[in-house]
Amino acid sequence: MIDPVEIRTDPVTPHEWQEAVDAAHLWLLIDAARQYGLVTGGPAVDVGRCEEILAAGATAGFRPRELSNGELREVMFALPTKIVADQ
Repeated sequence: MIDPVEIRTDPVTPHEWQEAVDAAHLWLLIDAARQYGLVTGGPAVDVGRCEEILAAGATAGFRPRELSNGELREVMFALPTKIVADQ
């Protein structure tokens, strides 16, 4: 997945758009979970940029894919820094 914090230009291809929209959505979920105290640590989330990507993606016809709980956990545990609270 593309990390929206590191994106400085808009995606070009449909594949890039879908990955950017998915990543932006995931980072906003992580940010919300952090605000509720459900996860700790990890990089700061550029909420504004994530929202820009979601809005531009929606204009281009892209929506975040639905992830099952298992898929979401897989993605979160694959991130380079520990952001998931110990279970």
